[in-house]
Amino acid sequence: MALYKGTPTSILPANLVSGDPRGIGYELGRDLSIKLDVKYSPVVFEKNADVLAAVKKGEVDLVFTNASADRAQYIQFSKTVIQIEKGYLIGPRSKINSPSELNQQKVNIGYSMGSNSARELPGLIPNATLVQTTSTKQAIELLKSGELDGFSSNKAILYEMAGSTPGSRVLPVVIGYENLALGTPLNRNGTTEQLNLFVDEITASGKLKTIIERSGIQGLATK
Repeated sequence: MALYKGTPTSILPANLVSGDPRGIGYELGRDLSIKLDVKYSPVVFEKNADVLAAVKKGEVDLVFTNASADRAQYIQFSKTVIQIEKGYLIGPRSKINSPSELNQQKVNIGYSMGSNSARELPGLIPNATLVQTTSTKQAIELLKSGELDGFSSNKAILYEMAGSTPGSRVLPVVIGYENLALGTPLNRNGTTEQLNLFVDEITASGKLKTIIERSGIQGLATK
């Protein structure tokens, strides 16, 4: 199972009470391995781009990520497990107060390497300067220093970053959605049906709801 640090959709530091790692992706992988009676071996990367590179090369068996059309070219996905709103986190040194202020020259907005934001943001804020970051840790430092006015991603990541960036705020705007699903490399035949069955089972049993609550995720789309 390929995971990356810093988001409740993947993996977060261990719970101080139980000592177990948190994260929807982490727990889904663990529960699927139990169902299949195979050893669970989570592999934790610094950023999502590394996760995508690993699954593209066939170096990992399972991912939990945004099931976008470009990723479907090398990942076979299950049905959607959760849907998350996308938006903007504004840094503590920025004077921006509304989404309309983002689309200006000399406004620097960060996005993650390997994310779909590189393709989507130019159409949303064409006058802003877009800055690629290599990790959420780097993005937080750039927000704190004022080198970035804001950062765009799904709100699960944004709220987690806000917790480490005093004075920052997530704007109350939705610029899109991410549909997160389990996925395997394309050459793993027959796994889509297996994954869909697993998703149906944990949804019906209420286990998925418990995993979501335990992760502390914010920004889920309301149905």
